[in-house]
Amino acid sequence: MRIKILPLVAVAFAGFGIFVIANDALAKYEEPTYAILEKDGDFEIRDYPSVIAAEVEVSGSGESAANEAFKIIAGYIFGKNVSKTKVAMTVPVTEKVSSEKIAMTVPVTTDKQKNRMTMRFYMPSNYTLDTLPEPIDKRIRLFTVPKARYAVIRFSGFANEKNCARHEDLLDHFVKSKQLEPSETPVRAFYNPPWALPFMRRNEIWQKVSSSGST
Repeated sequence: MRIKILPLVAVAFAGFGIFVIANDALAKYEEPTYAILEKDGDFEIRDYPSVIAAEVEVSGSGESAANEAFKIIAGYIFGKNVSKTKVAMTVPVTEKVSSEKIAMTVPVTTDKQKNRMTMRFYMPSNYTLDTLPEPIDKRIRLFTVPKARYAVIRFSGFANEKNCARHEDLLDHFVKSKQLEPSETPVRAFYNPPWALPFMRRNEIWQKVSSSGST
């Protein structure tokens, strides 16, 4: 019996160690402050103040577009800028996919969709637009994001298309139930490094809403 118990204890302690390390790593990243106006299970309505962000837009959608966008902005904060200054990583990293119709000419006249992915890193609060290092890659845009209200759903697991789409639908129902007016495309927000275990991941969908309604 003792031989069987010891491995289980070791596994338990190993799992606890991974939990502590992962949460400690996440705690080191600065996150924009926000006020929770309402909480209902996994749903929240939040007010965010204005913050400074670095943003890039790339063609396409899905993992390949996300990897390309992440590489561009990560390069900027890791020192690929005019002053070669490293900027601290923050959370979350957000991405949004928008589509525009492009008319086809010959041989057919139906429209097709062109997808664009926008990825955003929020800059540490000790920076201003004047003190942030200048990007070398001119695709990177530094700007102030205006204060806004978001309806949010939080979920764990892998942030694959199926999981994100399902929670976008759930958030849409929540927004409608609160009689809120959605605006813009939903934003996907990710908080964890790639090695984080699925059940420990913090993923969110943000839907910008107006301040009217029940809240």
